[in-house]
Amino acid sequence: MNIYLIRHGEAEPTSDNKPHEERALTEEGVIILRNSSLLWKNFVDSFDIILSSPLKRAKQTAEIIMEAFALKTEVVVEISLLNGGQINDLLNLAAALELENIAMVGHQPDISMHISAMIGIEDIKARISPGTIAKISFPEKPRIGKGVLELLLPPINKKG
Repeated sequence: MNIYLIRHGEAEPTSDNKPHEERALTEEGVIILRNSSLLWKNFVDSFDIILSSPLKRAKQTAEIIMEAFALKTEVVVEISLLNGGQINDLLNLAAALELENIAMVGHQPDISMHISAMIGIEDIKARISPGTIAKISFPEKPRIGKGVLELLLPPINKKG
């Protein structure tokens, strides 16, 4: 089983005029995600399912990925991908789905913490930029510390 952890694309800044939950991707963020997800196709055949945090910017990210990979399924909103979501909940969900390639779109700092937990490293000291994808493979049931980090791709710039 492969779990792909994806940080949502570049989002609008926080402001008093827009609730945190409604912050959308920036125009540049959309372009970068489109270019990046097309590049990912060189490393990822497809996704069986895309799970997304319920926040607008994460759902937009998931939809861009679905379009790039020409997937015919719907984005599945998963509350455990909100900040503060528990890694065990995500791993149990992945195990229950029994699918080969599961994409999960979420937020920082949780994406870094989930990568760390899945591969058994106390704290990854890498900056996970908006639009980054990480592939963690599990030879058996997905469990904490049993994954192998096979891919960590930062986003490409908007010019491709």
